[in-house]
Amino acid sequence: MIEKALQAADERQEEVVREVLRAAGLLWQCKGPDCRFDNTATQELCEGCGRQRNGCRITDDVPPSAHPDAFELLREALKEYFERVGKELPGAVTFSLNFEREWRRYDASLHYGPRVENHDFDSEVGMALDDLGRAYDHGETLRVALYH
Repeated sequence: MIEKALQAADERQEEVVREVLRAAGLLWQCKGPDCRFDNTATQELCEGCGRQRNGCRITDDVPPSAHPDAFELLREALKEYFERVGKELPGAVTFSLNFEREWRRYDASLHYGPRVENHDFDSEVGMALDDLGRAYDHGETLRVALYH
């Protein structure tokens, strides 16, 4: 629907259509310092620059079930992993849950600004994820910022 509305608008109408879509909550505009990209309401991070809705760099998303010490050990394990394998350090890594509410070491999302790559980690990162324990529910999210 959003794409159809924008395609139907001529140059004069496009900004008005975007304002209406933003007012209706169907689009949000990035507040990044050099970005004003319009994103759909379902996007958590800006597709233009990879920042959060408020324009700030991607941050941690610590699940309520995770102990802060275990979370920091995971951050260190991730930094060590990227150094060990010689892969570029992403801004953040997002993990998902399996059906048993355990954090998966495979199919994680690596955030490089607006670019996101899927990645499978080794067992050392898997052990750090296991130390977090099970999530309380399937709605928890886990994102570790690595630019600290």
